[in-house]
Amino acid sequence: MTPVAPPLPRRTLPAYVAVPAGALVVVVVTAAALLAPLAVAGAVALTGLVALFWWRPRAGLLATVASALLVTQLGAAGGALDEGMIVVGAAVVTVRRLVREGHVVRFPGLLWFSAFGLAGVASSLLHDVPTTLWLQGGLLLLKAVLVGHTAAQLHWGDLELARIVRAGTVVAVVLVVTGVLNVAFPGPWTALVAQSTPEMHGPLAAVVGPFRLPAAYGRIAVILAAATLTYQLVVRASARGYALVLALGGLSLLTFRVKSFVGLVLATAGVVLRAGRPWVVRLVLVALPAVLLVAGPTAWRYVVDDVQLYYGGGYSARALLTAGGLALAARDFPLGAGLGRYGSATAAEHYSPEYVSLGFEHVWGLGRAEGWGAFLLDTQWPALLGETGWLGAACYAAGTLCALAVLLRRVRPDESALTRWLRISGVCCLVLVLLDSVGAAAFSSPPSYVLIHLAPGIVASMRADVRAGAGADVRADAGARTPAEVGA
Repeated sequence: MTPVAPPLPRRTLPAYVAVPAGALVVVVVTAAALLAPLAVAGAVALTGLVALFWWRPRAGLLATVASALLVTQLGAAGGALDEGMIVVGAAVVTVRRLVREGHVVRFPGLLWFSAFGLAGVASSLLHDVPTTLWLQGGLLLLKAVLVGHTAAQLHWGDLELARIVRAGTVVAVVLVVTGVLNVAFPGPWTALVAQSTPEMHGPLAAVVGPFRLPAAYGRIAVILAAATLTYQLVVRASARGYALVLALGGLSLLTFRVKSFVGLVLATAGVVLRAGRPWVVRLVLVALPAVLLVAGPTAWRYVVDDVQLYYGGGYSARALLTAGGLALAARDFPLGAGLGRYGSATAAEHYSPEYVSLGFEHVWGLGRAEGWGAFLLDTQWPALLGETGWLGAACYAAGTLCALAVLLRRVRPDESALTRWLRISGVCCLVLVLLDSVGAAAFSSPPSYVLIHLAPGIVASMRADVRAGAGADVRADAGARTPAEVGA
């Protein structure tokens, strides 16, 4: 019989050391909680986030997406939580990747986005923009890229993509249920969710769902409708899936936003032509002339009237913002007026001196007075031009095109149906947000900004695994995966 070594003696602190030490810890923690409760709460929250992103990084990423979807209901606290999760997540997951694998995955277009950030910082320093302002403004414009970078540092396979599908289905069902309740009880629902009266269009109220504005609902509903339709055509079709597509599409039209209408038409047509079965494509092509003949003139007038309303005459908020962005880009060529100075939430919150010099103070929708600045965030590209000039805007556009390009190529010749679904859905999301950027701060405003670079980041990670010879299913944590690791 093999002799068994006796267990090592347990070492414990003597009572005369343990008791005073424990009492000291209790006194210090209690005093800190009483004297500086916010600092203690912040430290506890930060510790929790670090632990979450280190041990369960995908769960942390999912929580980040959820917080971005809910941020409009949480006010200023929600914005701080949202941005804090993005920054902490990106930092922790990057360090985690470096520690475990010795390298990071480069997000597509990262060099261009970095050049954009450097142009903004240089412009801010040249124009003496306060450090807190340009840091806040820079984070606002780059936080979507940070989300994509975080996704790129994790490993993804069909198991994880299936979980994304389930989470997206839950969000889609919530949108449909809240949209139907909104249609059924427009007054009480809008008062409860948006603290306002419904925006009426004849007998119908514009749908806001769980958000404060119809535009936010329309944006997310169209993105999810395109992703759901792609799943039906690429992965597995079902009656419930097509019913969900119809419900999301119909409710997005009830927001009465031209961008939702145009986006829905472009996304569904593109997905069907790209991923639809041959007989479906032929049916669409045959039916298209009749549809255009019947609905085309009305739809065209609808779009033209909206464009005329917001840009015609050159005196609307969007027209003035566009002209102002071009003026600042020309005046401060090639770097612009500095981060946080034009067209962004930071510029609106602190009412930029550039608005004063452009005479916006006395323009309703762009003014400083209470209720006069409602349209200061009604466009995106003039903000990039105004804050970082032609150089920064060109770098941002190049980075966005790189993120789009990575989605257009197969990850591997035999990629799975779920991977193809992710790529096509990611293209739809990015194109829809680009469309929305002509009339909203779509790259930085919730709830859709958090989804822009998620798919490019995941695909970049998959490509890195293929290049390394590991395959999409090999994890950095060598060895068999435990149930706890599968849940990560």
